[in-house]
Amino acid sequence: MVGTTGDIQVPGGHLHSECAGEGTALVLLNAGSADLRMWESNMAALTARHRVIRYDDRNVGRHSSPAGAPWSYSADLLAVLDHWGVERATLVGASDGGRKALDFAVEHPERVERLVLTGCALALPHPDHAEQAALEALLTALVPRSEAVERGDLPAAVAADLAVWAPCLTPPQRARLAEIYADSPAFLQGSPVEPIEPNRPGIAHLAEIKAPVLVLVGSHDTPYTHHCAERIASGAPDADLIVVPAADHFINVSRPEDFHRLVLTATGATTG
Repeated sequence: MVGTTGDIQVPGGHLHSECAGEGTALVLLNAGSADLRMWESNMAALTARHRVIRYDDRNVGRHSSPAGAPWSYSADLLAVLDHWGVERATLVGASDGGRKALDFAVEHPERVERLVLTGCALALPHPDHAEQAALEALLTALVPRSEAVERGDLPAAVAADLAVWAPCLTPPQRARLAEIYADSPAFLQGSPVEPIEPNRPGIAHLAEIKAPVLVLVGSHDTPYTHHCAERIASGAPDADLIVVPAADHFINVSRPEDFHRLVLTATGATTG
């Protein structure tokens, strides 16, 4: 697979980005704990049908620090699209990348062809009793991660995090993801909050999303993630929800063939 790379200038620094393949554009938005390498097992299948763009957020991978300059994730994504000359794209967001995709779709609907959200876990406005109970159970399950961070034990924090989010990964898959986590510890340690927050967060304005939305959630993902998936699918005007069997939070890693099939079917790029 031959691709090109580019450092994209943004307020306060730059973002590392890569582009490969031909066809309509797919932009891959990383989980908060991972850099663009989280998609490495998916690139061959996706670039066979699409022009695929991935990049490192400010807190992970080969980025430069914000250095106090005003910035936002939506503005960064807009800069990525403009850098690569993309007018409209399908946004594929994993975990916190899904939240960023929703925010962007509300703020810049003219730049979004469709959304594919996989394992999107985010803060739900006005949670009901079941949603709140699931959130509290998740936070309890993540206590060992927090304790490991507090004592400065990053390997233990990574292991505790993956125990919650990645029960379906094979040992090699888990080791690779742990390596990616360890290279960018900012998320586990508490990523800096974007100084320019969305005026209209996507999760609170789902009815405004004009693009089709495909919501994917693994059967072995957390109950809270399932609640998030149901909230998004019921609130967006044109949304479908699919539960992927034998998959966890990282569907693209734990069930890559299913992930490729679902994404390419959504974009109309299947081989038939």
